[in-house]
Amino acid sequence: MHPLFSKNFQEVENTIGYRFTNPFLLFQALTHSSYANEKYLASNERLEFLGDIVLGFVISEYLYSLKPELNEAEMSKIRAYLISKKFLSLIGRKILIGRFLLLGKGERLSGGENKDSIIADAVEALIGAIYLDGGITPVKKFLLGIISEISASEPFLQLEEQDFLQNLQSRQSP
Repeated sequence: MHPLFSKNFQEVENTIGYRFTNPFLLFQALTHSSYANEKYLASNERLEFLGDIVLGFVISEYLYSLKPELNEAEMSKIRAYLISKKFLSLIGRKILIGRFLLLGKGERLSGGENKDSIIADAVEALIGAIYLDGGITPVKKFLLGIISEISASEPFLQLEEQDFLQNLQSRQSP
């Protein structure tokens, strides 16, 4: 494992509010393909794939149970926003994930830790890692908690999204 990563391991866990039993999953989740290619390691792309599916499931289930009056189109619209690269990059910035990413030299020099697409992909990989390490319950706790925090501090353009997020914030129970 990268020495710098080991040094920051507890800080990463404190920031995301989850303790890994398998620290390699977190290491892999934060390993961008540019770094992986330079060091001949596995990147976070497989975890990103899994995290995308888990994210969609958690958000869909929560929308379904939180607001029974929403129809399929309304739920789809809100879900689309909450699983978008734009919103995932907000999550990533909230948890400062860019500070912990392992990037190749070129990607680091070009500011990869600040690119929305890289941040969003890392958040999906992190969700996949949490899921593999602890199951669906800690994923829900992480996601719904961070969405609630963001909804309290970020302006949202769409009224339906704003209403949903305000409702989420008021009904959130840790």
